[in-house]
Amino acid sequence: MRIAMISEHASPLATLGGVDAGGQNVHVAALSAALADEGHTVTVYTRRDDEALPARVAFAPGVEVVHLDAGPARAVPKDDLLPHMGELADGLLADWRTNRPDVVHSHFWMSGVAALDAAARLASSPVGAASAPPVLHTFHALGSVKRRHLGAEDTSPAERTHLEPGVGRRADAVIATCSDEAAELVRAGVDAARITVIPCGVDIGHFTPRADDAAGDDHAPMRVMVVGRLVPRKGVDLAITALGILADRGHRDVELVIVGGSGDAASATEDAEARRLMDAARAAGVADRVRLHGRVSQADMPAVMRTADVVVCAPWYEPFGIVPLEAMASGVPVVASSVGGLTDSVVDGVTGILVPPRDPAAIADALGELLADPARRRALGRAGRDRMEHGYSWATVAARTADAYRAVIQDAAVDELPADPTVVDAHLDALGPVLAALRGHAPRLTAWGSEMADRLSHGARLIAAGNGGSAAEAQHLTSELVGRFDGDRRPFSAIALHSESSAVTAIGNDYGFDEVFARQVHAHARSGDIVVLLSTSGRSVNLLKAAAAARAAGATTWAMTGPGPNPLVEACDEALALDGPSANVQEAQLVAVHAICRAFESRLKANDRAAVRASATVDAAAASPGSVASVPVTVTPASTTTAPAEVPA
Repeated sequence: MRIAMISEHASPLATLGGVDAGGQNVHVAALSAALADEGHTVTVYTRRDDEALPARVAFAPGVEVVHLDAGPARAVPKDDLLPHMGELADGLLADWRTNRPDVVHSHFWMSGVAALDAAARLASSPVGAASAPPVLHTFHALGSVKRRHLGAEDTSPAERTHLEPGVGRRADAVIATCSDEAAELVRAGVDAARITVIPCGVDIGHFTPRADDAAGDDHAPMRVMVVGRLVPRKGVDLAITALGILADRGHRDVELVIVGGSGDAASATEDAEARRLMDAARAAGVADRVRLHGRVSQADMPAVMRTADVVVCAPWYEPFGIVPLEAMASGVPVVASSVGGLTDSVVDGVTGILVPPRDPAAIADALGELLADPARRRALGRAGRDRMEHGYSWATVAARTADAYRAVIQDAAVDELPADPTVVDAHLDALGPVLAALRGHAPRLTAWGSEMADRLSHGARLIAAGNGGSAAEAQHLTSELVGRFDGDRRPFSAIALHSESSAVTAIGNDYGFDEVFARQVHAHARSGDIVVLLSTSGRSVNLLKAAAAARAAGATTWAMTGPGPNPLVEACDEALALDGPSANVQEAQLVAVHAICRAFESRLKANDRAAVRASATVDAAAASPGSVASVPVTVTPASTTTAPAEVPA
């Protein structure tokens, strides 16, 4: 695909750490490079902020940065750029007339204004609407949230109030970076069906744990680190206050290193916010243990991050938050405010600890727990690294983003990608080995179907859950049990947890998405029940928590996953783990579901025949001369009964 990225103020070439240079620069640069690694061609359009900049710059293989004139060729605060978006749209339109992209991905609301303007004008040009590429948009931050937390200190232009929601409603699709942002967009009138949540990523090859797994070793002083731009909303002063609380509790062997600002360590105090923070440190009595490290380059950041025992991220609000990802990729546990994107990326009690926003006492409590327990710090650090490897690498994020591009291109019917029969052949070729491997699990599938028949015939319940395509397979299983698979028979109790939309949304809203299945398992599961959990990755936190809840209830747990070993395989009593691409694993899981149902029905029929033979034997014995008097028993097969048959002792 030919992809156009629009990032009006956040150039991939910018130096990080400035007032308007941060996570969006990293996101656009890394996503563009990862998409190019997949074979796509990416052009990043950004505003010229220096007369010396060339018109086009090769940023990475397959990625080009194009500087467009939009206002004065000098640094301009991003909140002052709106009047120049028309000129930016002019530049986009001029380039697209000769270098038409297949899809446009705009970043930040003002880029969306310019991108939609250019696309609309291209559609009305003489060549017609078929030449206009679809536009996807990522906000990175929402004005409604910013105003809610900053109030009068919000410097956004007044027009943002109505223009920003309009971008969301007019874009062909919206990629939100977290579930909290998606919910805000729905409240702003954006169609939920057009929103896809894809997180920001992290360079897991650049940010790596200590080679000796020494993070969290018992040493003094313990190092707590805060990383980010020095602005009040980042909550650095909360970490300083927490350090003072720890000191009052007797923990004086702790230092706080603040990484960020407008210069190096020597010039850090020239920053007004840095001076305010040091005043706060003196007021808390910990100035001797608070160190301003200054700005650190992206190249040097991993080495600095690895020196931390704990990273604190305590913003008032956070649209997503790159720093927690970098910390977890480095194997360092995180204490984070329970706000915005942090509630998605940091798993409370698994990769770090979430605390209420603006609560330094809660930060101190969490730090006290972690600083006193090196083994727990190491465990959280390892879990964080695992989470980043399997869900937040830029390769994973780019693949999901490319899927979103393909979907919107298909929906818009614009320059459809050429059909390639070899793609289908390759897909079917990949399915063959997965199905062959499934045949080797036939004894397990038979045993599962038989055990389900025995337990459910005696009043047990089957509970199933999954996410995405695996949710469909889980629901397929329960529908075959409540309905029928082959021939008429009585229904059996089976619940697909993800299909309980009211419960899922209520629990997700009140307790977080990680709890949507576990809380239902606590409510429904009993000893003797069977809980089946389906996942291609085997790493979904909500399923891992459901497995733990099922064990606590005394239920038996079965997992159906992709390649093992993985956390879900280890968390369940038994597992069917299949090697292969996710799509092929899901297809094989459907075959496995049908195989289990076939074994289930066969076992029911065998049990019916055995019951009939037992009944005939009892009746014959009762009719024999000299037999012990017995009450004749009539046993009705399970295929037609409405309750399990009872045979008197």
